[in-house]
Amino acid sequence: MGATFVPPDVRTAVAADPAVGGGNALEVAMRISPDRDAPYLFAEVPVRDSHGNPRDRLSLAELAALVGAWSAWYAARGVGPRDRVGVYVRDGADDLVHCLALGRLGAIAVLVNGGMDPAVAVAYLRRTAPAGLVTDDDRLARLTGVLDPGTDRFWVISIGTTTASGDLPVPPPYGHAPGDPVLICHTSGTTGAPKPVVWTHAQMMVGIRAHLTRFRDHPRSLILSALPQSHGSAIGYAVLAMLSGVPLALMSDRSGGAVARAVGRYGATIVVGFAVTHAELALQEADAAELDLVERWVSVGDASHQAHVARLVERGRHWAGADPVPGSVFVDGFGSSELGWGGVLNMITIPGVVAPHRCLGVAQPFAEVAVLRPDGTPAEAGEVGLLGVKGATVTPGYWNDSDRTYRSLLNGYWLSGDLVYRDAANRFYHVDRAVDAIRTAAGTVYSVLTEEILLAHLPEITDCVVVSAEQDGDTRAIALVHLREGHDTGGMLARANEVLAGQGRPPLAGLDAVAGRSVPVGVTGKVLKRTLRQEHAAATGPAAPELQSGKDRR
Repeated sequence: MGATFVPPDVRTAVAADPAVGGGNALEVAMRISPDRDAPYLFAEVPVRDSHGNPRDRLSLAELAALVGAWSAWYAARGVGPRDRVGVYVRDGADDLVHCLALGRLGAIAVLVNGGMDPAVAVAYLRRTAPAGLVTDDDRLARLTGVLDPGTDRFWVISIGTTTASGDLPVPPPYGHAPGDPVLICHTSGTTGAPKPVVWTHAQMMVGIRAHLTRFRDHPRSLILSALPQSHGSAIGYAVLAMLSGVPLALMSDRSGGAVARAVGRYGATIVVGFAVTHAELALQEADAAELDLVERWVSVGDASHQAHVARLVERGRHWAGADPVPGSVFVDGFGSSELGWGGVLNMITIPGVVAPHRCLGVAQPFAEVAVLRPDGTPAEAGEVGLLGVKGATVTPGYWNDSDRTYRSLLNGYWLSGDLVYRDAANRFYHVDRAVDAIRTAAGTVYSVLTEEILLAHLPEITDCVVVSAEQDGDTRAIALVHLREGHDTGGMLARANEVLAGQGRPPLAGLDAVAGRSVPVGVTGKVLKRTLRQEHAAATGPAAPELQSGKDRR
């Protein structure tokens, strides 16, 4: 490793160049790379090169050649600037390749998580009116009967049977203006149907510019991306890796066990993922020696629970001169697809330091963050309100949906859908998603904050989720918990409520132990609380006394 490492002075120059953006990052990376032929991209699921051969590693030059071949293929199909093309494949390197190939033409990749239900995927794609759809053999079979030949007039091809050869002339790169869209990525869909979020040439680069000049890496670094590779954040990290010259490994299996093994296989020093992956990594057995290679854990999207963060920073290593020292760093970048790449709030945790419950840290220099009341006026310190963000990283809106775009704005701020408060030092604290707050007779139960408190004070709980349930016409809050082996929930409800009372928080009406895979999650791994609310709508009724007694449901 190290041959591709871009020196700091070159990174600084790239960060200062206003012409660099999401649409031309690969061309810039090729220009500044010290060694374009050194191994750079490692793929857990092999990608087929322009000769049809499966490859699990590519140099930057080989990646550029493959991107160019697909770009020529798309151009031969008539795809050009502003055209949208859906990409619905198993999450992996193909998402990045096709995103870059379409961007080279000024076209727009509409990336779709490969795990999304075909009917939901097609409904989502229809909203973007694509010229075509790139998929694979497995998903093409699932789309049978879902696509409507009468209305879905876009072409469909499978990369299992279609190869972009290097025989076609590669068109010159498109010259992007700052506001040109380069990517449409979807939201997680945890609160409803996934929404098409627009990312532009300049917008994508704002957070990357900031990270280029302060990215803590070295010639031995390797980034392992355990993000859904169809997600905008994954594309953002791939762009950062290209421009930094740090080798990148792309995961398709994002489970904790698979990621832990991959850390050892690739020699990863930086692990990037969503909170769900970090939670699973935190619960890996103590003898998972692979994790001791990691120097930095980076979480994006939803904030991670401190109980999981604390376990991870005790693993891994950092450097004191030339010597490795036990203990790593956790960087929690809070944000969403709509707020852009890089996390608008940033919290750094080191071993031995326990952050206050749900502290998100401070605003990034490229974002203006506020806590707003429903009328748009700023909330006072300590007052819970809506998280609003202004700045150049924020999306210009949802594709083909101006109504939803303008309903997402309040007093010029983009609303993330989160409930937060700030302290006198302008540190921000997350308490819940607005749709997940539970208003009970005893007060508002903030589900995420309650989960944080339970994890911090009841060590036999390894993970939990708090949702609402109806009982005798009243709204109550219940906790579904995962327990360490050998523990049960006997007396746990009373203990949980004692802890909550000590924190000045309303009580739970019930507590239930669930098996590890019985909590529904969406395609990005986020818990589907709306589904749990439906499943447990009557869970605290007379027919289910186990929630009060603490009986395990397996």
